[in-house]
Amino acid sequence: MSDSKKWYQRWYVWLIILAVLGSVFGNDDKKDDSAAVKNETIEGTKSCLIGYDWVYPNGSSPTGAWKFSSDGTFNSSTTFFGGMSTWGNWQVTSPGKIKITYTRTSEGTIPEDQTLALTSCNTLKVGSTTYIKD
Repeated sequence: MSDSKKWYQRWYVWLIILAVLGSVFGNDDKKDDSAAVKNETIEGTKSCLIGYDWVYPNGSSPTGAWKFSSDGTFNSSTTFFGGMSTWGNWQVTSPGKIKITYTRTSEGTIPEDQTLALTSCNTLKVGSTTYIKD
C-alpha cells in the first residue's frame, strides 16, 4: 500500500476517533447563545467566525483548535497522535455552513474538502466534535 493511502487511512481513523471522543466527552457547558441570531445570515456567520480561537474541549486545556482569518484562510491543529496542523481556505456557503478547502498539512497529504457547521455564534461543529469560542 502506498504511503499516501496509509496516511489517508490514518487521517480518517483520526477523524473518527475525534468524533467519538467529542460525542463521549463533549462540552456540556453552555455559553450565552443570544448571539445565535447573528449566524442566520452569511455576513453574520462570518462575523461570528473570524478572529476567534475555536477550541476543543475547552480553552484551559485544548487538544484541538481552529482559527479563521478575514482573508478567507484558516489553520487548525490537534495534539492527538503526536500532533498535526492543517491550513487552507474557507468560505461561508450559506448561513451557518462553512466550506473548508485544505491546501497544506504538516503530514504532507491533503484531505478532501469538508463542510463545518456554525450551530450558534459560540459553537462550531467539525464532524460530530463541538468546538467552542475561546
